[in-house]
Amino acid sequence: MKKPEISFRHFGGSGPLSVYWYPGPYGVAVEASKGRGVGWFSPSGELLGVEFDDVEVTADNQIIEFKVGYSVSIKTKKGKVSVGLHRPKRKKAA
Repeated sequence: MKKPEISFRHFGGSGPLSVYWYPGPYGVAVEASKGRGVGWFSPSGELLGVEFDDVEVTADNQIIEFKVGYSVSIKTKKGKVSVGLHRPKRKKAA
């Protein structure tokens, strides 16, 4: 995957943070397993982008997981954002 585009719309110290690997439009969002954000997937199941519900600007560390095996983690420190992407393991052909 290419380097993601990050959009952090914070007001008063926190706000939604979006990470996009591909340009939209995306369609219907899928709720993360723990309900802290949403993700968009291609028809083939590849992750296109995610949005975290509420992220602190000064310091935060969150992860959202999806039932299909993807998880995305973010860390913020003084407004700078780092992103980690964890893909589902591929099954080996028999």
